[in-house]
Amino acid sequence: MRAADFLVSTVVVLFLVVAGAYSAYALWDNSQVYAAADNVQAELLQFKPKAGADNGASFEELLGINPDVCAWVTLDNTAIDYPVVQGEDNNYYLKHSFEGESVNAGCIFMDCEASADWSDRNTFVFGHNMRDESMFGSFKNLLKGTVSCGENPYFYIYTEDKVYIYEIFAYYETRSTSDRFATFTSDASYDDYVQWATEHSLYASDVDLSARGNIVSLSTCYGSAGTKKRALLHGVLTETVNN
Repeated sequence: MRAADFLVSTVVVLFLVVAGAYSAYALWDNSQVYAAADNVQAELLQFKPKAGADNGASFEELLGINPDVCAWVTLDNTAIDYPVVQGEDNNYYLKHSFEGESVNAGCIFMDCEASADWSDRNTFVFGHNMRDESMFGSFKNLLKGTVSCGENPYFYIYTEDKVYIYEIFAYYETRSTSDRFATFTSDASYDDYVQWATEHSLYASDVDLSARGNIVSLSTCYGSAGTKKRALLHGVLTETVNN
């Protein structure tokens, strides 16, 4: 009987030791993922294009690191300030950094089927919802209401020769299977899309959408890993600046 009790106790102790070791490793691994994402952003910010400047040199350096780069996105009131890439599919950059390294944080990327010159009526850009608010992780603050974009409701897409300025007109929670990820070509479908978005938005915007300007939609997962919940933010093009 004592032998059996000793065996059970030994198994329990070993289990607790293994569980503790795994938890410690998981915490260390997560910290490494977040640290890597922060380091990448800090290193790349030196190449960030600037409005009203000749951005050829910046883009040439970014292209030297990754030829898939197509823009740089900056969203005011958040930590979103990253290069944007466009891959051959929408899977590769979910698990690869801007430098092409295998990382859980991935990279900010444009939909693989979108026009690289941002001329589509609705262009989607994706990024992970990281707990440390890197990548598109700071989206959650907008949806939770802890951050407001009311005073400066804009985000910026910098390309080699232009800066596209978008005014935010809606953001809300949806699902990956919803029709919110649809593209459209007709004025009627455009009007239906933006009407639904503004009616369901957590942000009340007074931006004029009657001109039917091109839209850029930023998307990230929202909730626990593997969820189909998505946070979606829409901005309409209000100004284009030639560099």
